[in-house]
Amino acid sequence: MKSRWVKRELLYALDDSRYDGHIVPVLHRPCKVRKLSWTLPSFEMVDFTGDYVHGCRALLEVWRIAYRGPHGRSRQK
Repeated sequence: MKSRWVKRELLYALDDSRYDGHIVPVLHRPCKVRKLSWTLPSFEMVDFTGDYVHGCRALLEVWRIAYRGPHGRSRQK
């Protein structure tokens, strides 16, 4: 978040209609999201700060992709 490019890339994506409905903020470690942009809290955010597997499943859920277990079976939460 300290890089000026992070904010520039976010502003570019928010301004370009091609990205409408395609922006999924991923929280890698705790931070003040509002400091980056006041609009981010309105997006469905995926939190990887805790359990990594839970974060992966949450991201797949946002993308509407079913989680497949090690034997190829679809698994519920």
